Amino acid sequence: MNLPPLAVRLARIVVLAVIIAIGLFNLFQAVTNWTLSDAGAYWQAAMRLREDEPLYVAGASANAPEIYRYAPWFAWATVPFTFLPVALAGAVWSVMLLGASALALVPLWQARAWLLVALFGPILVGISAVGNVHPLLIAALMLGVDRRSGPLAVALAASLKIFPLLLALVYAGRRQWIRLAATVVLAAALWAPALAYDLSEYTTDPGQATSLYEVPIIYFVLGGLGVGATLALAATRWGWLAGSATVVLSLPRLLLYDITYLMLGALPARQRRVT
Repeated sequence: MNLPPLAVRLARIVVLAVIIAIGLFNLFQAVTNWTLSDAGAYWQAAMRLREDEPLYVAGASANAPEIYRYAPWFAWATVPFTFLPVALAGAVWSVMLLGASALALVPLWQARAWLLVALFGPILVGISAVGNVHPLLIAALMLGVDRRSGPLAVALAASLKIFPLLLALVYAGRRQWIRLAATVVLAAALWAPALAYDLSEYTTDPGQATSLYEVPIIYFVLGGLGVGATLALAATRWGWLAGSATVVLSLPRLLLYDITYLMLGALPARQRRVT
């Protein structure tokens, strides 16, 4: 059944208004609150490595500023920043995050998906303002997930946020067994050095969960349905959308910027070919 032209126009206006509102809010927050607060956890982790202290702080609460949730390689990669003045290190990190945000948007820009650029761009800028590594993660996935470097891109993302490993289900659904195996092996290799550190008292509490994790039955049922849908749709143009949606559904802590995972499934099929 075709909707009346007026209803279609009104729907478009509402969608556009929501996108503009989200964008303006994120840009305003970024400009007025460029704190790089999340980067403090990376800095403190790097300093602990320099001072031969535990990388994973025992007994820290889920929202403690010193908590470090990533694979060790990222903390070691952060160590050089600690030899710079704090202001300079913050400026360099900000430029890197903004650059990664721009790179992540390039495929959408090339596809002339202007509304998606308008939606996701300000969100990436907003998360850059708090210094979170997320834009680098999204850029790696957007530019690499369907290329030969795809397994490495997914493994790197999984070494930072774990749940992007579910994107490997797309490889499984496509019967790309070598890519699937490479992803799992690389992710395991990136996480393996964590075993050299004391993890006995490391908190796995997600903190103030704002996702389906708060309702375990729904969380696991929908997560399972997402896995099934990803495997079933992997070989179609909807494969990456299903995979990225499954990642979002599976996150124990869901924040606005997490919807940027959906960027992976936002391109036309011609933009998502293995090269």
